[in-house]
Amino acid sequence: MFVYDPLRDAWTAGARAPVAGDHCNVAAANGKLYLLGAIRIGSAFVDGNTYEYDPRRDRWSSVARMPTPRGASGVASDGRRIYVAGGTVANAFEVFDSQTNEWTRLPNMPTGRDHLTAQFTGGKFYALAGRNSRDVATVEEFDPAANTWRARRSAPTARGGVASAVVDGKIYVMGGEGASGTPQNTFRQNEEYDPVADSWRALPDMPTPRHGLYAAAVGRAIFTPSGGPIAGATYSNVNEAYIVAPASPPSFDSGPVNAASYSSELGEGVLVTWFGRSFAPAAQVSTGAATQLLGTRVTLNGAALPLLAVAPGQVSFRLPAAGELRLISAGVESAAFRVASVAAASPGIFSLSQDGKGQGAILVAGTGLLARLTRDAFSTPARLNGVVEIYCTGLGATDRGADGLERTRVSVTAEVDGRNAEVLYSGLAPGLFGVYQVNARVPAETRVGNAVEVRLRAAGAVSNVVTMGVTD
Repeated sequence: MFVYDPLRDAWTAGARAPVAGDHCNVAAANGKLYLLGAIRIGSAFVDGNTYEYDPRRDRWSSVARMPTPRGASGVASDGRRIYVAGGTVANAFEVFDSQTNEWTRLPNMPTGRDHLTAQFTGGKFYALAGRNSRDVATVEEFDPAANTWRARRSAPTARGGVASAVVDGKIYVMGGEGASGTPQNTFRQNEEYDPVADSWRALPDMPTPRHGLYAAAVGRAIFTPSGGPIAGATYSNVNEAYIVAPASPPSFDSGPVNAASYSSELGEGVLVTWFGRSFAPAAQVSTGAATQLLGTRVTLNGAALPLLAVAPGQVSFRLPAAGELRLISAGVESAAFRVASVAAASPGIFSLSQDGKGQGAILVAGTGLLARLTRDAFSTPARLNGVVEIYCTGLGATDRGADGLERTRVSVTAEVDGRNAEVLYSGLAPGLFGVYQVNARVPAETRVGNAVEVRLRAAGAVSNVVTMGVTD
């Protein structure tokens, strides 16, 4: 089992799954992952145990036994209960309660099929597509309150081994295998179903058609990892995301601000944060090398800027100069915002609370530990005459030296406890996009304590005030 972190766009290995099967029935409920049956194509293997995965402990446990063991089913959760429809036992329909670990039989699905997909939205369970003796486009809805099924409008494309996800109450169905008309016999179609209107519409195709995959929605981003590119037992490690366009264009609350101090005064090369709505489908961070994260871009005078982070309500990027800013999310463009001018510098010191106040992002030089009085695996106090590393932004243009370091062009001064602190280095912090580093010596006359004030000055501009811990 592998765990994907969409925030960092990174994979890690998790605890091995308890059964080496395929066509696994999987769903999440109550913050845990459940594997509810599996089969192995080409053998008599069927596993009907119900396994629970706790991500906090990275541990699997067996919690129940399915009434009807099977795989290749349509599986969906309402947050507590997990519904399992069809599969290798074609029309069996059962529900598992993740709080009581109990299974209950429900009325059979009208159209028996396997390799279908399912979703729960608007208080209803939907079984979509799949195959029996042929590929089907059937859509059927189960109402738990009435304990009844009814037929809904069929999907435009009949297919099995298909993936789906829900965003804003609509179901997005993509991929699959069958009579696609291609040599690979896999589908690239991506179609949206609106349960309220009982209607379908076609959307942009998958870049890489695949079958036998799951989809997972995080905000407006639908991730589709792995799956087979050719019908049958084929595999891939492709991971693509479909971004559902925002219902309204991205809009900003005001102009970008210094990402450390939240000041609206901006300098050349400052790392900024811009707040608004419909900025991105979900949160993701980068090293600053990407000009697009989850379908979100920021342009300055039409040129895409490297991004540090995106989220539905904010983006962070480095601002090189004045000009016209726009944000584009899933092809939907914001109005323009004009940055009239930028100063030579606009220093801002980062703080642990991320509001430019309190304990600063200040390390005791050479230790990697925060400069505060607490002594633990993360912290140690700065000492009189010792050197600290102050992490900040907005110190302006830099020049690369023979040692590869990017030093600031403007003179930077540091104050500790209101006293001038000798600056040993001011420039970009190696390996940190848009972040500057100022190495300064703590004056011998500094008063000791856990809230010693620190500020920076550059090109006539003054930073916010943060604190650090100092001992003698």
